[in-house]
Amino acid sequence: MISLQTYLQERSAGIQKALDAYLPKADTYPPLIHEAMRYSVLGDGKRIRPVLTLAVNEMLGGGDGQAMIPACAIEFIHSYSLVHDDLPFMDNDDIRRGKPSCHKKYGEAVALLAGDALLTYAFQLLGTLEFSERSARLIREIAMAAGTTGMIGGQLLDIQSGKNRSNLEVLDDINRRKTGQLIKVSCLAGALVGGASPEQESRILRFGEYLGFAFQVVDDIIDGNGYLFFMNEQEARKKAEMLVDKAKDELSVFKTTGEKLRLIADSILERKC
Repeated sequence: MISLQTYLQERSAGIQKALDAYLPKADTYPPLIHEAMRYSVLGDGKRIRPVLTLAVNEMLGGGDGQAMIPACAIEFIHSYSLVHDDLPFMDNDDIRRGKPSCHKKYGEAVALLAGDALLTYAFQLLGTLEFSERSARLIREIAMAAGTTGMIGGQLLDIQSGKNRSNLEVLDDINRRKTGQLIKVSCLAGALVGGASPEQESRILRFGEYLGFAFQVVDDIIDGNGYLFFMNEQEARKKAEMLVDKAKDELSVFKTTGEKLRLIADSILERKC
């Protein structure tokens, strides 16, 4: 069995190739917007969301085929959210993935449009899926995960609360929406494309929910904020470990086929950036 590092490298390389192929070429008219889209997507990135989609589909015995479409669409949505998060009226970050953020390279107006274009293009790509009840549901679930009940809603709650979190339940709710929903739907996408049974789907959904939650807790440990306003680093790490253990427990029914996902879950705890 290949190591997790090798698996992730191979998966990331395949995803990068697919992202490059799906995106419009940089010289497509009008070229500036397409150049900015490619700049924002094709840099270095962990690709954890598309990797999860492909790994869940693989666990169920599916080939990449149709799974690569939602995997890349979700990465486009994630990339759009980063472009918008970096803007001066949001988080005002000048660097993204080791290079100037989109608005620092192309200006705020182009960055705003590039984010809009990536979100729109994600659904254009999803529209190429072979039509079925499952693909229709997949598109609907991704839209909800990215929308006002998911990522966008979580972002708004985060803005409204500022640094003054009223209590831990508020922070948990923000993170389940802002970070967790897109990770959860990445797992669901793999389940739907892979033909999961209702019981398998329920397990995979819970796996994704716990994993997305753990991902944000580790993010806060790395950044020194969020949960560290309520607990010390050791307590936050224990919280993340508990969530990862719960995530892995949901995969018990998949036995050996779920091993890669269990290793991916463990790797969340080892993140340094």
